[in-house]
Amino acid sequence: MSKIDHHLSNLLTYLVYLFPLTFIFGNLFTNVFILLSILIGAFVFKKDLFIWNDKIVITLIFSFFIIVLVSTLIQFFFLKEYPDWIKAILYLRFFLFLMVIKTMVQKEVLKLKNFIYSSFFISAVICLDIIIQYVLGYNLVGNSPVSFYSKTGQFIMSYYSGFFNKELIAGGFILMFSVFGIFAVPIFLKNKKKEFISIFFLAIFGLIIISLILSGNRMPVIMFLFFAVLLALIIKNKQYKVKFLILSFCILLVATSIVLNSSSIKQRFKTFFVGVPNPIVIISELKKEYPELEKYKNSGKRFHNIKKFENSENIKITLPFFTGHIQIFITSLDLIIEKPVLGSGIKSFRNNCYRKVHLPNRVCENHPHNFYLDILSDTGILGLSLIVIPVLILLINVYREYLKGDSRNNNISNWVYLAVILSVMIQFFPFKSSGSFFSTFSSGYTFLILGFLLGLNEIRYNKANTP
Repeated sequence: MSKIDHHLSNLLTYLVYLFPLTFIFGNLFTNVFILLSILIGAFVFKKDLFIWNDKIVITLIFSFFIIVLVSTLIQFFFLKEYPDWIKAILYLRFFLFLMVIKTMVQKEVLKLKNFIYSSFFISAVICLDIIIQYVLGYNLVGNSPVSFYSKTGQFIMSYYSGFFNKELIAGGFILMFSVFGIFAVPIFLKNKKKEFISIFFLAIFGLIIISLILSGNRMPVIMFLFFAVLLALIIKNKQYKVKFLILSFCILLVATSIVLNSSSIKQRFKTFFVGVPNPIVIISELKKEYPELEKYKNSGKRFHNIKKFENSENIKITLPFFTGHIQIFITSLDLIIEKPVLGSGIKSFRNNCYRKVHLPNRVCENHPHNFYLDILSDTGILGLSLIVIPVLILLINVYREYLKGDSRNNNISNWVYLAVILSVMIQFFPFKSSGSFFSTFSSGYTFLILGFLLGLNEIRYNKANTP
């Protein structure tokens, strides 16, 4: 490697370590980071970017990107339904980004341990900033909490979003990068007694769960508790299994105590659990037919604005609007049923949902609020299969490699393996509500961690095929 390549490689490595910061500054910074990573990675690694051992997995993932493009172009050129084909072409940047990250891990240019340290420091600062905002009424840069009031002016609740200010995504950010950062504790304290590490774990877990609750984002709280339990289940060390199960119980008690001692937070979580979509109710609604409303199809006219059916007993809104997720899920499934194989093209839900709002219990939003429904809506069953199957294969391969422990014949810590495995499992958990899969925020993080997983798989493959 030449001196220029060496310096550029170091620059690329530091860009990845600082990647979490780009989410704080917004999509523009994230996209600039991704573009720089692709350009520098292409210059440094050249054809090595497209050399891989596990050809099945990478072929499946590349096919997913092709389906995104094909599905969108079909809508645009043949059905004349969808104008945003340029987004499908630009979305290919995430595949190139994935290849750069994979190659960095495979060649051990990127030290995942250092990324974990970076994630720990950044997520810890975000957590402390939120707690400071709660205590003082403003955060380290002077941002106040985001408060919500009813139409009558009555206070409902405040979101403590810290550095994110009006963007209510602090909880999602903390979840994404604390899942990595939490493992800085055993890596950094590897020579300390396990009891000391356990106490430190408890303190960090407590800090994270408190800041998640204060952020006002409910799903990240649930997913972090699930992460703690999942960690206890998949870790191979039996002593740690017991300790993490106890730890999970402790943070559950902490979370429950905080929620029950705040009427606004308690009410918010109550509506969350009451509003959990019931699959039976969703299926029942999808089976209903409304021939009387057929003439309003594609009109964009909302059912509750059609005066003719205001007092109708046969046709009415029957589902309460708690979080709105059940209505969103029904709408997205309605659209998926129309084009189940290839979907309707990238980010199509926002453009097509108006066709269903003439029916009861349907709403129009920017996206379906669930990764799997979002992928199904845009790329159909084919697209979903082409991303989920390789992810499952990678998780199984890399977890098997983790279980080998010291016999792996590499210097990568077991904690690093757990960090990558668990981050992917949490990101692809099927029953969580989420942002759009195809957004810069979600795709940037998703293909970063899949790049880590692919890299570890390539290392496994290299070792397995070494004579």
